[in-house]
Amino acid sequence: MRELFPPTMSLPGVDMEIRDVDHETGATTLRFEVSEARANQFGSVQGGVVAIMLDACIGIAGAVRSGGVLAMPLAEMNVSFIRPAQWGTLIGSGIATRLGRKVGFIEGTLFDVDGRIVARGSGTAIPTPFPDTAAVCGPEPSPVIEVAASQPTVEKVAQRVRSLGT
Repeated sequence: MRELFPPTMSLPGVDMEIRDVDHETGATTLRFEVSEARANQFGSVQGGVVAIMLDACIGIAGAVRSGGVLAMPLAEMNVSFIRPAQWGTLIGSGIATRLGRKVGFIEGTLFDVDGRIVARGSGTAIPTPFPDTAAVCGPEPSPVIEVAASQPTVEKVAQRVRSLGT
């Protein structure tokens, strides 16, 4: 499989590192370093920045689950803010729950360094071939892919987040 994403990325005030990828289930773990400049007057990370981090978790999980041949632009995204996200280190996870030819359902969760859920997001994606997909895989469309029953639970991911530490 080709390299989907560089192992680190950044946007102003947020650095991201891909920490773990499971190609079989499409599960991903990402680490975000959020600068104080991204905090609001209450010291919490602004909600739009939280949504951007969840979008990264969702998009990368879907692309990984597709075997690296499909991008995952979202048709819609729902975000639930559970508790204020403090600036500093945050851990994100993504899992592709169903990936078909025309639509994908992908979830993301953002944790603080203690493993507490900060926000959850779910997205409906429109799987779209990367520009060089035909060269990598041929002209056949991707098959419907279901995630195995062994997909990671939120509790397992929270344990993994705590083990990553800062």
